[in-house]
Amino acid sequence: MMLTRCPTCSTAFRVTPEQLKARAGKVRCGHCNAVFNALETLEDAPPVAQAKAVLPPAEDGVTEPPSEPPHADAPPDAPPPALQAEAEKSAEGESIGILLEEIDATPPRAPRGRLIAWSAAALLALGVLVVQAAHVFRAELAVSQPELRPLLEDLCGLLECDIPLPRKAEFVSIEASDLHPDAQKKNLLVLTATLKNRAPFAQGYPFLEVTLTDTGDQAMVRKVLAPAEYLPEGTDAQAGFAGNAELAIHLWLDAGGLGASGYRLYLFYP
Repeated sequence: MMLTRCPTCSTAFRVTPEQLKARAGKVRCGHCNAVFNALETLEDAPPVAQAKAVLPPAEDGVTEPPSEPPHADAPPDAPPPALQAEAEKSAEGESIGILLEEIDATPPRAPRGRLIAWSAAALLALGVLVVQAAHVFRAELAVSQPELRPLLEDLCGLLECDIPLPRKAEFVSIEASDLHPDAQKKNLLVLTATLKNRAPFAQGYPFLEVTLTDTGDQAMVRKVLAPAEYLPEGTDAQAGFAGNAELAIHLWLDAGGLGASGYRLYLFYP
C-alpha cells in the first residue's frame, strides 16, 4: 500500500497501483477538491508501531513485570495516534480512488465568484450592444415605436446626437413636373413639380437633381438643389415632409443662353 499527499492541503491518502494507472495518476483531493498527480507525491506507508512494555527499576537483582501493562486500554494492534489520523484520511482516499473515472468526465465547477464576474461582463457587453443599436437605428425606432421616442431623446441627450427624420427614397415620388422658358425674363427657365411622400410618417425632404439636355438628350448642365433651395418660403424644414402629403415647388433656373431643349429631374437622399 502506498500513500500520496495532496500538495494543496497536505492531506494524505492511501492508493493502489491499479488506481494510479486508471488516469495516469490523476486524482482529486476529497478534502479541498484540488486535482493533482498522485504519482508525483507518493510516499511509503509508515509501519504500524508496536507497543513496548516499560519495565520498572530492578530491586535486589530481580526483574519484575509491571503490575499493569502500559496502554492496556488500547488494542494490541492499534496504530499510534498520528498513524491513526493517516488511516482515517486514507479511508477517504479509497472512496476517491474508486471515483477516478469521474475526474476527467466531470471537471470541478468554476468558482462562484468567477461565474458572477463572467455573467456581469456578458450583461455589460449586451447592454453596450443594445445602446449602440439604438443609436444607429434611432430614426427607424422613433418611427416604428413612437413610445420609445422620449427614451431615445434622453439617450441622444447623453450622447450629444439628434434623432433625424427617416429618409426612405422609395416612398417619395415626383408626381408631375414641367420646365419651360419664362415669358418675361430672358434666359430663365421655370421649373414646376409636385412631390409626394407616400409613407405614413414624416420624412426628411429629398434633394433634387435637375439636368438640362440638348436635342440629342445629352447633358448640358446639371444642378443639385438642397431642400432649403426649393422649399416655399416659410416652410419648416425641421418638421419634415408630412406623411401622405404633397408639395408643390416653383423654381426659376438660369440657363445662361444654352438653348436647352429638354430636362431630367430626379430626387435622392445623400
